[in-house]
Amino acid sequence: MSEQLTVALTPTQRSLIVEGLRYLRSTRRYEFRDPLAPPDSGREQDIREIVGLLGQLNVEATSPVGAQH
Repeated sequence: MSEQLTVALTPTQRSLIVEGLRYLRSTRRYEFRDPLAPPDSGREQDIREIVGLLGQLNVEATSPVGAQH
């Protein structure tokens, strides 16, 4: 994606967005799927995009919600 959008967020708004992205990442990662099914490239791409968004918000993708500095 070549377009960029700059948004000013309050710390509370940023925290809510990060929490939502983490929830979404967990939902996509742990959703039920047939263990014998081939890898789902769309699901894996979604997870990579979410991790990328968390990185853009300067958050470690694996840190707990309350572990912000």
